[in-house]
Amino acid sequence: MIGSRVALWPVAFLAAWPLIGAQAGGRAGVCASCHPKQVSGYQRTGMANSLFRPKKQPSGRFTHAFSDTGFRIQSTASGMRQHIERNGFKAEYDVAYVIGSGNNAFGYLTQIGGYLFQSPVSYYSKRALWGMAPGYERDREPDFTRPVTMECLLCHSGRPLPVGGTLNRYQPQPFAEEAISCDRCHGPSDAHVAKPSARNIVNPVKLPVRGRDSVCEQCHLGGEARIPNPGRQIADFRPGQDLEEIFSVYVFDTPAEAAAGGLKVVSHVEQFALSLCARQSSGKMWCGTCHDPHDKPADPERYYRAKCLGCHTAPLSAPHPSAAKANSTLDARLLDTAPHASAATSRGSIRVSALDTAPLSAAANCTGCHMPRRQTKDGGHTAFTDHRIARVPAPGSSTPRRKLVAWREPPAAIAGRNLGLANVLVGERDESAFQMDAGFRQLTGVYESRPDDAAVLTSLGLVILRKGRATEAAQLYERAVALEPNYAPYRINAATAWKEAGDIAKAISHLEMAIQMDPSLELAYRKLGEIYSRTNQPEKARQVFERYLRFMPGNVTARSAMDIQ
Repeated sequence: MIGSRVALWPVAFLAAWPLIGAQAGGRAGVCASCHPKQVSGYQRTGMANSLFRPKKQPSGRFTHAFSDTGFRIQSTASGMRQHIERNGFKAEYDVAYVIGSGNNAFGYLTQIGGYLFQSPVSYYSKRALWGMAPGYERDREPDFTRPVTMECLLCHSGRPLPVGGTLNRYQPQPFAEEAISCDRCHGPSDAHVAKPSARNIVNPVKLPVRGRDSVCEQCHLGGEARIPNPGRQIADFRPGQDLEEIFSVYVFDTPAEAAAGGLKVVSHVEQFALSLCARQSSGKMWCGTCHDPHDKPADPERYYRAKCLGCHTAPLSAPHPSAAKANSTLDARLLDTAPHASAATSRGSIRVSALDTAPLSAAANCTGCHMPRRQTKDGGHTAFTDHRIARVPAPGSSTPRRKLVAWREPPAAIAGRNLGLANVLVGERDESAFQMDAGFRQLTGVYESRPDDAAVLTSLGLVILRKGRATEAAQLYERAVALEPNYAPYRINAATAWKEAGDIAKAISHLEMAIQMDPSLELAYRKLGEIYSRTNQPEKARQVFERYLRFMPGNVTARSAMDIQ
């Protein structure tokens, strides 16, 4: 997803991107004058440390065996530099920003010519080791070329300042606020700062259930696809709104068990919705029931145990079990409400022993048993807490995922459109003909009523191109270009289709225009170079690579292809 557009140039190129200092943003100092306790505590949280300039980070080196690429990291108090070497070619990059609080890992961003790119390496602080960043593990030619889009930064920074109409170009100072700030959950605060009142600031606790949950879901509900409503961008969301006013989130209708395939980092909300605790609370239980966004608990075991005992307080004669049967099914774990005794209350409250007064022990660590940390499938060498709050967490095989459904339905007028876009996006990512065909049918149904919707045109073009009807696809892409002529990725789509249709001149024209508009787009250079190589124009192909190296002089892959040291 790129702003209000669907990334289909191709989707597979973008789908591999991961989702992306101790300061609470520019507002923290202002807020602290009235809310010193909240601001002081917030400085200790991961959100307040989500992005910062490089401070002293670990140094190290490692080799990515899959690509035979060596990496060396040098870090001092004055900055950080990362080195890459492959096939005898070397390059080095200064790190502009560290992304992530380090509670689990750190990622790194470089800034080249006003554009932000993700480093292919990450430091996994829980295991104290360097390794490949998520999505780079199976890359045969990893390099510092992955664009960092606005959507990636929305949940990892306070207020990014993108240049409109570009993929990953930002203002000379890319962030008005580096770390996530108070505004992210409380909304724009100018009016409140000018004249403090409960009426001109958002308090998530006092919002209706859907608005309250939307505040957390803007970052902690990744789903399989996020589709902006027509004329909207993901960044348009403001606390106090329902998420569906701005964009729709789509998930699979049959959630897979996380044990075998690994836990998704961004699926906390989906997991929590499966828990018996949430299901029996009639909407009363939410993220804020257990998590204090304004502080980090000094003793997490005791803190979260107290939260559990706030509901599960009935006395018990039987002892707390130290083990559970491994063959319990998911349904049994969710529906059996008496895991600690032979009986339970009608409200589903479990019976616990006098653990609330006993010294803390392994048996009393509620989250350690019921919310274990699992290896993730989209977070590298990290493990994240399983928010299903399962009665007896146990390994199991993944459940086949069938159909995409909206987490919350958008307005009826755009429901078919958003679902169709989500199906095409996920179908391309997962190479699923079932999803692609479903999306094609849905978008065909809305096409006549939305002939000027660039996202619909682009998605239909992708499916039609996959069906071998290149000229039809090119015509759809041309209409998308006409609607947004200054958006370079749409021109790459059109070039791809015209090349397949045999019109090389039109393909070259679109690629040249894309490079002129956005000199950072490695994919445009690569496609243009391939065309010249296959049409026996090696000198022109070389010139294309030389142009790319003027923008990205350290690129190991391009230098290796041209044998330029």
